[in-house]
Amino acid sequence: MTEVTAPTRIAIQNIVVATDFSACADAAVEYASGLARRYGSMLYTVNVLPHTPFVESSDADPEKIKRTSEKKMADMSGSQAFQGVKHTEMIREGEVAGVLSELVRKHQIDLIVLGTEGRTGLRKFLLGSVAEEVYRTAECPVLTVGPHTTRGVDGNLRHILFATDFGPESEHGLPYAISLAEEHGARLTLLHVAGVPGAVFAEAETGATPVIPPYEAVASGEKQLHELIAKGPPLWRAPEYLVQFGPPAETIVRIAGKDVDLIVLGVKRPAALTKHLGSGVAYKVVCQAPCPVLSVGAQHHR
Repeated sequence: MTEVTAPTRIAIQNIVVATDFSACADAAVEYASGLARRYGSMLYTVNVLPHTPFVESSDADPEKIKRTSEKKMADMSGSQAFQGVKHTEMIREGEVAGVLSELVRKHQIDLIVLGTEGRTGLRKFLLGSVAEEVYRTAECPVLTVGPHTTRGVDGNLRHILFATDFGPESEHGLPYAISLAEEHGARLTLLHVAGVPGAVFAEAETGATPVIPPYEAVASGEKQLHELIAKGPPLWRAPEYLVQFGPPAETIVRIAGKDVDLIVLGVKRPAALTKHLGSGVAYKVVCQAPCPVLSVGAQHHR
C-alpha cells in the first residue's frame, strides 16, 4: 500500500479548458478562470471542431460553424470571468481527447477542465463519453464539472472528499487531495466504500433496513485509511476517516451530497477503453456528483 506524506503545494501554472459554449461548458470555464486567478495560472480556452461537424440542423457549413465559434470565443474572452486572468483562446479541429493531449504536451498543461452533460444511453457516446476518454487518457489531472454541480463552483474548497478502493490506481489522487486541502485550509475526508454480501441497500424503494456491517470490517477499513497517511509533517487539519458499505458510485455521491466541494478520484485506463466507457465508478460519480470531480491517473505529470 502506498504511503503519502504531506506534499509541497502542487503548482498549477497552466490550465486548459475545453468549451462547446453549452451551459455545462460555461460552468467549467467559470471554474477554470477562478482557478487561474487564484493560482496565477495561464488559461488556455479551446473549442474543438470535429472534422465532420455533428449538428442537429441542415446547416453544416464548416466555415460558417468556424466563424460562429470565433465570435462566441471572442465574446467569452471579453467577459467578466476573464478579468485579471492571463488567457489565450484557440479553435482546433479533431477529436477532443487528441487535441487536448497535444495541448498538454505543447503548453506543459497542469490541469484540464471540462464540462460534461453526463448523458447515458445512446447520447453519451456523443457527449458524456468524451469527458471519460479525456480523464482516462490525459497526461495530467482532469477536473470535470457535471450537470448536477451546485457546490464548489466558486473555487472555494471547504471540504474535500478522497475516495479509494485501496487499489494502486485509486491512490494517485491522494497527493492532490492533501495538497488542495492544505492550500485551502479545507477539511479532508478519506472514504472507502465496501460491499456487504447479502446486504439490502435499496431501502428507499423496498423499505428494508440495510445490514449493519460488523465492527471488525469497519475497523479494518479505517486502519487501512490511516495507513495511507505516512508519518511526516503534520497536516493543517487531521483528516477524517470514513468507511461505508454499499454501491460505490452511489455511496460516494451520497456522502458528497452533504457538504463536499470537491471529489478526488484516482482513475485507470482500461485495456480496451471503448468497451468500458460509461461502465465504471468514476464515470457514474462524474455524471451524478453535486460538486466538481478531480480525476488523477497514473500517467499524469507534474
